Order: sequence, then C-alpha cells, then structure tokens
Amino acid sequence: MLRIDCGNSRPMCDGLSRRSFIQAGSLGLSGLTLANLLAAPAESSYVKDKAVVLLFLGGGPSQLETWDPKPDGIGTSTSIAGHIPTRLPGVRFASYFPHMAELADRLTIVRSFHTHHAEHNGAHKQILTADTSIPDGKPINHPGMGAVYARAAGAVHPQTGMPRQILIPPTLDHTAERAGFAGSFESVVEGCQPAYLGASFSPFEIKVPMKEGAAKDKKKGRGKSEPVENPLLQDMEPQVPDARLDGRLGLLKQLDQLNRQLDARGVMDGVDANNARALDVLRGGEVRDALDLLKEDPRTLAAYDTEHFRNYRCNDQSKFERSGPSIGISLGRQLLTARRLCEAGCGFVTVIHSNWDFHARKGIPNMPEGMSVLAPPLDHAVAAFLKDIHQRGLQDKILLVITGEFGRTPSLDENLGRHHWPRLCPLVFAGGGLKHGRIVGESDRRGGEPADNPYSIDDLHATIMNAMFDVGQMRLNTGLPKIVMERASRGRVIGEMF
Repeated sequence: MLRIDCGNSRPMCDGLSRRSFIQAGSLGLSGLTLANLLAAPAESSYVKDKAVVLLFLGGGPSQLETWDPKPDGIGTSTSIAGHIPTRLPGVRFASYFPHMAELADRLTIVRSFHTHHAEHNGAHKQILTADTSIPDGKPINHPGMGAVYARAAGAVHPQTGMPRQILIPPTLDHTAERAGFAGSFESVVEGCQPAYLGASFSPFEIKVPMKEGAAKDKKKGRGKSEPVENPLLQDMEPQVPDARLDGRLGLLKQLDQLNRQLDARGVMDGVDANNARALDVLRGGEVRDALDLLKEDPRTLAAYDTEHFRNYRCNDQSKFERSGPSIGISLGRQLLTARRLCEAGCGFVTVIHSNWDFHARKGIPNMPEGMSVLAPPLDHAVAAFLKDIHQRGLQDKILLVITGEFGRTPSLDENLGRHHWPRLCPLVFAGGGLKHGRIVGESDRRGGEPADNPYSIDDLHATIMNAMFDVGQMRLNTGLPKIVMERASRGRVIGEMF
C-alpha cells in the first residue's frame, strides 16, 4: 500500500486529517494495490491493439427467439413471435431484433455452437473457464477467459493505468442489493476470477448508474437520457472509514488538492518506481474520465438509453412483481461504459445482462412474456453499440462477443416455456477487425443440435485469444504460464472470420 504522509494534522474540508495516509488504489483485492498491478507482467509484442466486450446473457437465451428462428421448424421448433428478413440475403432473425437485422452485415452468427452443462451455476463457470468438469456449487479450478487475457497482456495498461479486465454487472434496484431473479449472476462473476493466476488478474467490478429517479417512482417519470455521474467517481478520494468502494477501484476524488500537496512537500522523493507510476496514474485523468458519463455527448447517451424499456422488479424470493413500477434496464449504459473503458486501454470487459430463463413456472415468465421484456433493450443497445464503434472508427479495435451459458429446448411446453438446453447456444461476433456478414454452421431442422461444423467452448476461447494476440509470437514467450497457450490452441479457431 502506498502511504503518503502529508505532514499537517489539520482536517481538510471533508474531515480527513492531513496526516491520514492515502491508499493509492485500494482495490478490495486481498490487499492488492495499484503499485502491485503495475509491477505485474506487462504487455509484449504479441499483444494486438484490440479489446473484447463479452456481453453475457445470463440465464440461457433461446436460440430460436434470437438469431436462429427456424422459419420452417417443426411444430413449436420455431420462433414464437415469428421472424424477419435481415440485410443478409436469405438470413432471418427472430422478429424481436429489427435493429440488429438492419445491421446483420456487421455480425457473424454461429448457429452450431454448443456448451456442456444444463444448470446455471456450473454452466456459467464452465463456459467462462473452459473447464467442463466443474459442477454446480463448486469453486472454479481454472481462471476465467478475461483473467487469462490479463495475464498475457498485463494486469493494467502501461500508459493509462486502466485495469485490463473489468466486469460490469447489471444495475439493480431491488429490495436487497442482489436479491431477486435479476441478481442471478453471481456465478458469472465467479467464472471471471483468476483462480491460481493470482489476485493481480482479478476483474474490477464497477457499477454503472442509471438516471436519477429512473423507474423508481411512477410520478417522477423517466424524462430524457440526462447524464448521471458514475458513483465510482465519488470513490476516487482519500480513504475514510465510510468510503464507498462498491466499484473496487479506490482512487482519488480530490486530485487537485493532492497534486498541490505533493508538489509542495516533495513527498515523491524516495518512492520506488512502481509506487511512483501508481501515483502518476492517480494524478492523471484517464481512468476517471473513462468512468465519467458526464463527459459523453448527450446525443450518444440518448442513443444508448435503454431505461425507458419496462422491466420487472423482483422480491427476495426471486419472484417477479409485475404490478409495481419498472426498475429500468441499465444495458445501454453498461455497453457505453464498456466502449469508454476500451478506448482508455481496458482489454477485456464483461457486461452481464441476466434473466434469460423463461421456464413459465410460478413467478418466472414464459417465452412470449420474457422476450417482450428483455429482447427490445438488447436489440436497441447492441445496435447503438455497433453504430457507435463504427462512427468512432473502433470497429477494428473492439470485438463484441454475445453468448450465454446455454440455449433453450427446441420445443415449447404447455405454458409456452422453454427449458435449459446446452446442445445449442446462441453465439454472435461483431467488430474486432474480423470478417462479418455471414452465418457459420447450421442447426438441425428443429434448432436443437448442430447439423454441421459444430463449435465448442474450447473453440470460443481459442477464437478470442487468436483475435487478441499474435499466437505465433506468443509461443516464443517462455515466461507465460501453460494455461495461456492452452486457451489459445486447445480449441479450433472459428476460421470463417479470419
């Protein structure tokens, strides 16, 4: 921990004693500090100037009600809401995705991707760690894909100090912090952890704010997409007992005051190189700016906004409360924040959008009801993201990957629900400088099994690693742990995009 003694014991305006030390990067990672991260392995020549945004649809999205609607499917083995044409000749999406259909030439749809496990907890961790032996309820044995990326690229960006792996969970407004059905993403978070690679490569979990009062009180209304300061910015301050560290990124709020104090007192004398670099990061603005949505063009904020879409509130028993006010959906702001983080040097951002578990059981919606709630904001936010990165010239830098832990049964039950089905799982790619505007693989007539060219979890990991690294050059680095090369080479790269 970097301790900066500012000499005087007089309290500042916020009550913090000037003799109190400043915790430079108190990250909530078992004592890990920003200086530790800067001392971790740095990026090498095999690291491409690219970033991944993994949009994880927790709960198991239906392949039929998304990008493989099976227009000629047998019985209920077709999209329950029908299908629409896309920009690609002869290719149809489920009717829930009109905006993505217009941008289909920027997408690669893999219709032959399958996972391994049929229960959420184990399936989340299996797809993220490529360990198909991990059962439900057990801790991971191998690192998540973002942690492997960070180990190969370096824990932080050497110029900006931006953490290489960041996790953006959904913003929740429930009776308890993570209570309710929409809080069912903890095993996704666990699957992102570094396991034996060590805490230096843990994901930094941040919260993305919604508009003040959005979806909390019917009388307040929603208004337009006015900017909201990220609560993490209020954590960028000298540590005090009640400091909020929800984002696990303890930096500094009073940067100007700190700069003046350090310059006046010469406290940098004798500080070691890593702590000096850590302090330079804190005194700079790259990390803070990336999290500050107040700096975004209001028109861009409006384009991303998904909080006007209705969404369910859940009680502590994970049951939907359909009669109360909507809680809003933060996905648009999550993806906008992800883009800003990638621009500032983050290499792997996991965005979680959960609730895709439409069993039609008590308190859980069926396919028509659930898709009517979650599909519109997904369609809107992804389309906004694709247009945004194109307009900003980032379509070759940022690779968007959309998937879940498994798909749904090819047939509907009597209540119009579909159940867990790992034999097919939706998988979509966009950007990253890869070749798009194509369908890879095919499912069978019912949309329940790969009909040809099947791809697995190992193949997904290998594809992402080869998109992010020059694997040939990586092989020459004998200092990398075995797991890095395993993830890059154990599977079969989805070659149609390369």
